[in-house]
Amino acid sequence: MQLDDLNFNLPKELIALYPKKPRDQSSLLVNGKKNKIIKFSEILNILSPKDALIINDTKVINADLEGKIKDEKIQINLNKLEDHKKNIWSVFIKKNKHVLDGEKIFFFESFYGTIIVKKIGKNDNLYFLRFNKTLKNFKKKIDKFGKIPLPPYIKKRGLTKNDFKDYQTIFAEKEGAVAAPTASLHFTSNLIEKIKKKKISIIKITLHINGGTFLPVKTKNLSDHIMHFESGEITKEAASKINKIRENGGKIIAVGTTVLRLLESSKNSDGSIKPFKGQTNLFIKPGWKINTIDGIITNFHTPKSTLLAIIFAILGKRRTIKLYEFAIKNKMRFFSYGDACLIWNRND
Repeated sequence: MQLDDLNFNLPKELIALYPKKPRDQSSLLVNGKKNKIIKFSEILNILSPKDALIINDTKVINADLEGKIKDEKIQINLNKLEDHKKNIWSVFIKKNKHVLDGEKIFFFESFYGTIIVKKIGKNDNLYFLRFNKTLKNFKKKIDKFGKIPLPPYIKKRGLTKNDFKDYQTIFAEKEGAVAAPTASLHFTSNLIEKIKKKKISIIKITLHINGGTFLPVKTKNLSDHIMHFESGEITKEAASKINKIRENGGKIIAVGTTVLRLLESSKNSDGSIKPFKGQTNLFIKPGWKINTIDGIITNFHTPKSTLLAIIFAILGKRRTIKLYEFAIKNKMRFFSYGDACLIWNRND
C-alpha cells in the first residue's frame, strides 16, 4: 500500500481543539450497512452484559520541559524511559543550535540532563538524555514544572489549565505515556457506573504511548515504514478474563488503537490472548489478520498515519473512505479531542 492511499481532505473547522463537556456527550458513529450517529453515552444500548471493554490504563506524564544550554532556551519532549536505574530517556529536542554529546540542559534549580548520545537513527531531533535525579525525584519535578504533552495542532492554540485534566483519561493509573489513549477520553464516571450496573466487563491492560505516535510516515510505500517501540503489559489475570469472555460468547471491544496493538502483539494464532510484558513495535496495516477483537472504539485519525492504516486493515480501503466521507459530511469532530466511531471487525 502506498502512503498516498491514506490521504484525505479534512476541513480545518472539523479539527477539535477542545473536548465536548461532559465527555460522554460527544458523538459516536456506529459503522454498519447503514451508518448511524448517536451520543457516546448511548453505547450502553449496543453492548450486552456478556461483553467486555478493554481499556488502556496508562497515565500521561508532564512530558513537555523547558530548559537552557547556557543562555539559550531549549524545548524538550520526553519520549520514552530507556533505562530505569540510570534514568535515561529518549527525548525530542527543539533547538536553534547544534547540541553536543556531554552538554547539559539545565531545567529547574539544580535539575539537569546530560546528552549522552547524539541522535538516534535517522531522526535529527531524537536524543538520549540522562537526568541527574533518581526516577522517583525526577517524576516529582516534572509533575510540578512540566506541561502536559498536547498534540502539536492543539498546542498551537495555547495550553489551558483544563488541558491537564482534559488530556487524561478517567482510567489513567500507570505513569509512562507521553500521549493519551484518546478513545478513552469519551468516558465519564457516570457512564462507567452505568456500564458496571449493566455488568459489562471493563478489563485493563497497559501500553505506554510514546512520541512516535506524532511522527509522520515519511516512506512512500507503507511497508517501508519502521514502527517505534512502546512498552506494554497484559497480566495473566487480564488475559484470562479476556479469553473467558470470548469463550462465553461475549464481544471483545478494544477501546483505542493502542489496546488493539497490544492485544495483537500478545495473541496465539486463534486470537486468544497470552500474558505479555515488554516492548512491541507491531505495525498493523492492510494484510494483517486481526482476530483478537469483535470491535474497536476509536477516534478519527490524521491522514497518512499509522493509526489510519489500522482502520484500513479492519475495513479495507473502500469502506474506510466511505466511513470518513460520512463523518466529514455529518460534521463530526476529528482527532484527539474529537468524536469517536465504533467499528465492527469483519476479519476475525
